[in-house]
Amino acid sequence: MSVASPPAAGPARQFAVLAARNLRQARAGRSIGLTVVFPLTFFAGFMVVFHRLMSDYGIAYEQFLPPAIVVQTTVLVAMSACYMVAGDARSGLIARYRTLPMGAAVVPAARLVVDAARAAVAVAVILVAAVVVGFRFTAGAAGAVGFVLLAVGFAVVLAAGCAALGLGARDPEQAYSALTLPYLVLTTVSTAFVPVDAFPGWLQPVVRASPFSAQVDALRALSTEGADQRVWPALVWLLALGLLFGFAAARSFRRTR
Repeated sequence: MSVASPPAAGPARQFAVLAARNLRQARAGRSIGLTVVFPLTFFAGFMVVFHRLMSDYGIAYEQFLPPAIVVQTTVLVAMSACYMVAGDARSGLIARYRTLPMGAAVVPAARLVVDAARAAVAVAVILVAAVVVGFRFTAGAAGAVGFVLLAVGFAVVLAAGCAALGLGARDPEQAYSALTLPYLVLTTVSTAFVPVDAFPGWLQPVVRASPFSAQVDALRALSTEGADQRVWPALVWLLALGLLFGFAAARSFRRTR
């Protein structure tokens, strides 16, 4: 007498199980330090060192700095995602997922939703610290909601790109280290910590064209004047990088063995 095999779990159940597993992985790893402790440390350090200097130049640094730390935090979220995905790929877990009867979109969706949740928590922590030192959403509730959505969207897009790198990496530490230099360069050569006018003239076009500058400038606009022309470059970058990194992540997942 044959025994019927139990029915396979549906996509919603599969997603819930993988998302819960990814959340436990994030809580057990380096995620908390990279997405909360480090950004708070950077925020405090920059405020102490540059607040008075920027005030002398007429810049309210308590309003100017938090969007930069938020962008920095979203990058750290994506980088830690690369580390975790690379660890899963190295252990063979990703390849095992591909042999199971589950939808092709379940694994990346569970990964990115958890990354979005981590980014949202990290952004909330930074904003609480910023409000303590004087940061305000002068554009109102709509600007605040747009601020958070744009920041989390940027984190998810970057996480997709980092996941593509992690899926093809042989060592999680090497994959994470490979992202450190681009992160430092893109953050430094942007309007994150100083206005574009502070850069040499020959470098200013590069700073203006940076996706990091577009993101920081859009967040500053949303927190002060509200949605204006500074938001559009960030949305264009978000769409372009989303398409590029989404394709790269899907291709890397299909090629995982």
